Amino acid sequence: MLKKLLSVILKHKIISGILVLVLVGGLYFIFKGNDAAQAMYVFASIEKGTLITSVSGSGQISALQQVDVKPKVSGTLTYIGVNPGQQVYRGQALAYLDSKDAQKSVRDAQISLESAEISLEKLRHSQKTATQTTNDNLSGSYRDAYNRISDGFLELPSLIELSRGILYDNSGISSVCGDNLCAYGNLADADFKSEFKTMTNRAGEDYVVVKDAYDSNFQTYRSLRLDATKEEIVNMVEVTKKTTELLAQAIKSEQNMLDSLVGNINDAAAKQSRKGQVPSQITTYQNNIGSALSKLNNIISNLENADRSIKSSKRSIEDSNLTNPTDIRSQENTVSQKKAALQDAKDHLNDYAIFAPFTGVVAKSDIKYGDSVSQSTIIATMFTKQSIAQITLNEVDVAKIKVSQKATVTFDAVEDLTITGQVLEVDSIGTSSQGVVSYGIKIGFDTQDERIKPAMTVSANIIIESKQNVLLVPNSAVKSANNSSYVQVAPEGSDTSKFLAGLSASTGVALNELPGQKTIQIGSSNDSFTEVINGLQEGDIIISRTISTSSGATASQGNSLFPTGGSRNTGSTGGGFRVQTR
Repeated sequence: MLKKLLSVILKHKIISGILVLVLVGGLYFIFKGNDAAQAMYVFASIEKGTLITSVSGSGQISALQQVDVKPKVSGTLTYIGVNPGQQVYRGQALAYLDSKDAQKSVRDAQISLESAEISLEKLRHSQKTATQTTNDNLSGSYRDAYNRISDGFLELPSLIELSRGILYDNSGISSVCGDNLCAYGNLADADFKSEFKTMTNRAGEDYVVVKDAYDSNFQTYRSLRLDATKEEIVNMVEVTKKTTELLAQAIKSEQNMLDSLVGNINDAAAKQSRKGQVPSQITTYQNNIGSALSKLNNIISNLENADRSIKSSKRSIEDSNLTNPTDIRSQENTVSQKKAALQDAKDHLNDYAIFAPFTGVVAKSDIKYGDSVSQSTIIATMFTKQSIAQITLNEVDVAKIKVSQKATVTFDAVEDLTITGQVLEVDSIGTSSQGVVSYGIKIGFDTQDERIKPAMTVSANIIIESKQNVLLVPNSAVKSANNSSYVQVAPEGSDTSKFLAGLSASTGVALNELPGQKTIQIGSSNDSFTEVINGLQEGDIIISRTISTSSGATASQGNSLFPTGGSRNTGSTGGGFRVQTR
């Protein structure tokens, strides 16, 4: 392959030489061009300003423009306030339609709103009353629980003493024993003693348990005050109930012990065909046990009722908190709906009055009292004394236009004149020409100027959106990549304060490093500026535009804030910027 290539070159020496010269020359100019062109960056400080988004169109001035005034609703004319040739002022009534039904709708809506507001007030009052009642009930439940605890401790000391006495008193049942347990054991039949011993042990153990619980419970009760916290009362109810249940169990064990002993005594006597001799003190204890168990059951029942009452009152409050706000919000929504309905009724009533849209002269009016009119009926044809601008917009832009939107109008023939105004009328039917659909827009002026003449060419900007005090950057500063937007900034560590000091906006600054990138979130924009929602702050320094120079390395270094270094070729864009807050 190489030999064939050399053979071709040797056979075509002249052509090969020319190709080599062209290649070398091309490379020279490429590298020379890169050496000569240098990227220059114009920096600016981010400021807040007003972003105005507008739609532009052009047209002509029309003098004494004709406008047909039509009603917004159908009805019967009950008043005509103007005659042909009469001058009228903006907002002056031209005619009224019969509005009896509309007035009734307003009255009905007002009554409906008042009824809804009364219902809301009743609901709020009911909630307040119910809340107060449930809170009072809960407070009463806590007071009742405190009282039930106190009632219990009126009985518990004597009942705990009864339990102790049954076991450990010396009631004289036996002359050879020092306490009742010993006496009970002596009375038991020999065959029953082992079983009875188990019963007495059980009764003794139960008493020890309840005595410890009672002593602890009683100490807590003594420290419980009338103004105790809710948690303290609830805890005391539970502890006292538990102590009472333990005492009931201990006394039942004693009851079982005595009943078994009496049965054993009677059984032993029956075997000997005699009547059993049960000591009277044992009978007394049995009677006292019955009364004690009744009292203990009553204490337990009262404490359980107090606990249930507290829980029930709490649930009532919780249910009230869940239900009442929902009911109130629902009624508040109803009131809001009634208010909206009333406003709609009032707005509809206003439609029965036809007002002059601007100051002018009534050129024609063919209506008379009692006529039935519709939305297509011309009430009056008016001419404006002031000039009106007529412009055309395409079908895309006209969709953004509404009556009463503000506009600014400039004049080719009067360069220093700018007049504000508002949209008076938008054509509902477009005109098609060569496949392009356009719509007519009429703009009335806020002020008049004698320099304005009919048929003058005008340019109008209709303001679609105006955002004040937002961060703005020139469109030339906004870049995009990978579905996100960013701006260029000085390399990290640069002294950006020098970039704005004494530099010509048309010259810029050369950088030794490539600019950095900062991702931003953008909002609205117009032909010049873009709103920055996130990513920048007021006072940040960014690159507003990039320019290139081919004046050589010396000229580039003369405008650089950095030591000598490389350069970067970029395309040229527009000038620098400064946002003016309006």
